[in-house]
Amino acid sequence: MSRTIKLFLILGLIFSLALSACEPTAPEPAPVTEAPAVTEAPAPTEAPMAEPILTVTGMVNQELNLTEADLQGMEVVQIKAEHPKNGPTDYEGVRLNALLDKAGVSDDAGMLVVTAGDGYSAEVALADVQACADCLVAMDGSKLSMVMPGMSSKAWVKDPVKIELIKGEMAAPPAPANPTLILATTTSTQDSGLLDVLVPMFQDQTGFVVQTIAVGTGAALKMGEEGNADVLLVHAPAAEKALMEAGFGKDRFLVMHNDFIIVGPAADPAGIKGMAVVDAYKAIVETGSAFVTRGDDSGTHKAELTLWNKAGLDPATFSPDFYISSGQGMGASLTIASEKGAYIFTDRATYLATKTNLDLEILVEGDPSLLNVYHVITVNTEKWPKANYEGALAFANFMTDPATQEIIGEFGVDKYGEPLFFPDADKTDADLGLE
Repeated sequence: MSRTIKLFLILGLIFSLALSACEPTAPEPAPVTEAPAVTEAPAPTEAPMAEPILTVTGMVNQELNLTEADLQGMEVVQIKAEHPKNGPTDYEGVRLNALLDKAGVSDDAGMLVVTAGDGYSAEVALADVQACADCLVAMDGSKLSMVMPGMSSKAWVKDPVKIELIKGEMAAPPAPANPTLILATTTSTQDSGLLDVLVPMFQDQTGFVVQTIAVGTGAALKMGEEGNADVLLVHAPAAEKALMEAGFGKDRFLVMHNDFIIVGPAADPAGIKGMAVVDAYKAIVETGSAFVTRGDDSGTHKAELTLWNKAGLDPATFSPDFYISSGQGMGASLTIASEKGAYIFTDRATYLATKTNLDLEILVEGDPSLLNVYHVITVNTEKWPKANYEGALAFANFMTDPATQEIIGEFGVDKYGEPLFFPDADKTDADLGLE
């Protein structure tokens, strides 16, 4: 190739490069900046729903699932009711009938089934509930309990979680041929409040209607001897044995015991506190301190006289100025002793049940001779053919039944801090030192 041609090629290349440099250059695309994502406001946090603590269901127009707030929002009332085991107790809660009205009870419903959190359940006749103005669902915060005055302790369900209305009626006990039963008993069982718990339970379970006559044990035993009672609940073992030996009693069962005590003014003018009974009696006489006796031939009076005799003293020789005969029951006699600042021999149960109204303190207790034992006795139909032996035996069996014995053993604990009676149906007289 000639030099001229090479020169033209070089110049053409240079010219081509120059033209390329003069062409406009397309701008590079700008980077795309994305708009920030829109952040939605967080949804408001809802408070957790309160859990229902009681359901009213079954044959109702509207099932109720009630929280603690729901119950507190209803009319809350305060009442005092007689608990089958604990005696008079204050309660606060919602009337059971108000809950039933809110739910709307079906015309076909005849029973309530109340179920507790532990699975225990009890059946109650709807008619009994509707007639019970003071039946409550009692509230202690979120803790509930059924308050069912006048009904069996089984109906007083603790921690109820469901009340179900069902069809039908609870089978009533068959009506006894002779439903009237006359119970002659001591004033101590009446004054302590024990019979107020046990008699309604017995009537509900058996259909018998009890006429309770509370007198001294001597008078009660006399009623049995004369055929004026069907069954006796008494506490004078020696006199009871005499009645049985004379043929006026048919069956005799050990029921329970408590003990006697001597109470008096806090000043204790005779200085008997902590003494043995015999020594205390002697000190009272030596100092001429006032002493109230029932003087009514009751079991308590008999026990008091026995101990005077052990002390070598004869109350018949005492001046009525210091040995004061009330001729009344235990409760009334304690009131007299309190008013006069006198000593008195009493059963512990009646004293504990009435002590808030007394200015008397326990001064003598714990002596083995102060044991106070109760038996139930059926009147012998061979002596008195018209005696209601069926009812008497039913009452005796009820008093010695394990369920009743459990109630006896718990009676008074919540109110007084100690039981008023100790159940003994599983023991013998020999176990208690009576033989």
